[in-house]
Amino acid sequence: MIRLPTLTLRTAVMLPFTLILLLTVGVIAIAQHNSYERMLSEVSNKLLSSYTKNISNDLNLFLGDPFKTNQTLADSIQRHRLYQPPTLTVLEGYLYDAISSIYISQEQINTIAFASEDKYLVGYRKEKDHRYSLLLKDLRTAKDLYIFDGNSYHHPTSHKIKNYNPLERPWYAPFANSLQAGWSDVYTNMDENQTLTISAASPVMQHNRLIGVTVTDINLNHINDFLANDARSTTGTTYILDDKGLLVATSENQKILSSAFKRLHPSNSTSPLIAASGQYIQNHQLNRLNRSTGFSFSYKDARYFGRITPYKDEYNLNWSIVVTTAETDLLGQLPQQQMMGLIAALILGGGALLIGLSVLGQVTRPITEIAEASKKLTESHWEIPVRETVSLKETQLLISSIKSMSHRLQQSFNSLRKHVLFDSLTGLLSQQGLVENTSKLRVGSEAGLVLIGLKSFRNINDSLGHINGDQLLVQIATRFQQVVPSNIQLSRVGRDEFALFSQHITTTEQIEQLAKHALEMFHRPFMIDGIDVMLRARAGTVSGPLPENGINEWIRNASLALSEAKQHEYPLYCHYQARMMTASIEQTRLTAELKHAIDNHEFEVYYQPIIDLHRNRICGAEALVRWNSPSRGLVPPIKFIPLAEDSGMIIEIGHQILYQACQQTYQQIQAGDWPHDFSLHVNLSVCQLLQAGFIEQLEVVLEKTQLPPANLTLEVTESRLVSQPLLTTHVLNQIQALGIHIAIDDFGTGYSSLAYLTQLPFNSLKIDRSFVNQMMATDNYSAVVAAIITMAKNFQADTVAEGVETAEQEAKLKALGCRYAQGFYYAKPQPLSEWSTEMVNKPTNNHQLAEYQQ
Repeated sequence: MIRLPTLTLRTAVMLPFTLILLLTVGVIAIAQHNSYERMLSEVSNKLLSSYTKNISNDLNLFLGDPFKTNQTLADSIQRHRLYQPPTLTVLEGYLYDAISSIYISQEQINTIAFASEDKYLVGYRKEKDHRYSLLLKDLRTAKDLYIFDGNSYHHPTSHKIKNYNPLERPWYAPFANSLQAGWSDVYTNMDENQTLTISAASPVMQHNRLIGVTVTDINLNHINDFLANDARSTTGTTYILDDKGLLVATSENQKILSSAFKRLHPSNSTSPLIAASGQYIQNHQLNRLNRSTGFSFSYKDARYFGRITPYKDEYNLNWSIVVTTAETDLLGQLPQQQMMGLIAALILGGGALLIGLSVLGQVTRPITEIAEASKKLTESHWEIPVRETVSLKETQLLISSIKSMSHRLQQSFNSLRKHVLFDSLTGLLSQQGLVENTSKLRVGSEAGLVLIGLKSFRNINDSLGHINGDQLLVQIATRFQQVVPSNIQLSRVGRDEFALFSQHITTTEQIEQLAKHALEMFHRPFMIDGIDVMLRARAGTVSGPLPENGINEWIRNASLALSEAKQHEYPLYCHYQARMMTASIEQTRLTAELKHAIDNHEFEVYYQPIIDLHRNRICGAEALVRWNSPSRGLVPPIKFIPLAEDSGMIIEIGHQILYQACQQTYQQIQAGDWPHDFSLHVNLSVCQLLQAGFIEQLEVVLEKTQLPPANLTLEVTESRLVSQPLLTTHVLNQIQALGIHIAIDDFGTGYSSLAYLTQLPFNSLKIDRSFVNQMMATDNYSAVVAAIITMAKNFQADTVAEGVETAEQEAKLKALGCRYAQGFYYAKPQPLSEWSTEMVNKPTNNHQLAEYQQ
């Protein structure tokens, strides 16, 4: 090979190098401008979003505390029956203590009051000099509302409103009609100040009848001050709009009322900046988009950036938060600094060009080739022709090293890419492989995804071993490849989950048909190590336009649908719906609140009496758990018990309820309110039953509460006992050895065999309410109830009928020989504070039906 002579490039490089320098400066200038605009957009979005979020969070606290205060006032008035018309002196004292002492730290509260259906009103208003004015309308003031210059009826009157009717006020009528707490619309007070106000209102009930409404007022000037405090560090402004697009408050503390005393639209504000941004929002109807939206506008030859964000809560608030800021607040002097940097770069570049030309002649060419070779390596171009006909020994060594490195990188990259894109066990696409294969599809194009999940695959691994479990997954993948059309992309996206993706799916019916076809392959057994293995599988489906976030969003949604499908026997598949994401978020939130409830002991015991049908008197009670949440109120057990069982928190909840019920029962017996043979029934989760050390915990509870074991009956649901029969039978024997009675709950609804029943230690059977409800309608159910009673007698066990709601059912159960009963016919579950001791040891005539969901 002929070697080319070493050439100097000084003359040849000078002209192109100069052009390159000028071009570079121009590109840098354009890039800087584009970078500046992009940075400005990103910074404004992040800054305004963060600022809006802070305002929203602060506003939650600013409004949330008065709202909770108002609910607490309503609850106290209701619970302690403080409303005692026609004079309201008792309620007057309570509200004064509330505003002047208990809730004095909530400076945003302007007025606390209570108005009744009798058209009475009592309340207190804060004054600027830290005094409080009494607002009163009762028997003492006839039909007029008096505002006293002090905190009592004996102070002089500062204002009087004749024929005042609180039932017509905007903070009363809507909530008296709906019987729901919430925020009122913005309105003007009728007092001498006539301030703009928003009120938190809570209906107060007594004996299921509305007696009045508690109201907590917040002067809009306080919200103005709150916004002004947050906007102090910027040259922009912040304001709040209601759902009609009218001003609620501004950080500039501008007037929001017109001369006709009507609230202004922001475009009509006396603040030029608010007017400019409000006009832009009105022209583009941004307040109707119902999502956080950024925008920019000009004012006085300056550019401003803004963001309008919906602010809603569950108590009727439907506002929008608007924040604006000047461009100079975002990046300051960065444009001038960029220009100075560009000029300095041009000067330094020119000087470097002159100096560099003296040395570039010998090294430019080989270095350029090496740089190009390195760049192509980063783009996965492994076969790179690099000429070695250079005159420098060092560059020749460098080129040789790059070629060797290129070969090794190619091998490593190909191996790594295969492991990333393909599942090493089954050979199918991995989740990343599926993502990459679908990444080039156009957003919005129609497609469909089926996510197949195996049920109880962990049990397969436990019984056959992980190696055989892996072989089973390989067989499943092979069978998928055999039955699924070739235009369907197969992927293994989890330990026991497979995905089927199609670009040819356009309807829900088509994706469901694909799911059915894929699930049919599980109707035939798999052969593993000479053993036929039957698998159960479920599917979650998603179809429609591809989302902007790509296939990962669909995999998440399909996983939610798969989880719902696994909760039911039929159908075997479930199509994703938006409510599933909402439910998942709500379940996550409820789980956190449930953990908080356990830590704060928010669970209470409600007691439902158990009736001795032979003696027609109360002989015991079933302890039922109730969650009295500070934020949610009384949460139904059906809403949190399944979640507690799935998360394992049922163990701690069950322990708290068991301890509380045993302690209260012992105290009632000691006080003589309940007899010494009173039978306490407590529901026991199988999770509690099978936890390590449960027997020791049970002994500790009995020791601390001093309740005799003979007074305690633990109820275990029949259908849950069959999960681990040997272990549960052993633990139940240990419980019975302590002297504690055992009842099998919801008997007849499970699938346990009678042979298994003979092995269980128990003292009573509880006949499920479904049999009792149908007993009067058909003889078949009567025969089943009679058979259960007879079988229990043969086992020397008692029977307890659940869900008794009528006298006819009671008479029928007595005729069939049932010993005990419970249900709404006798009493609904009640806390101990409402339990009537007269019902114990006396014949009961408290026959009450109630719609009360346990």
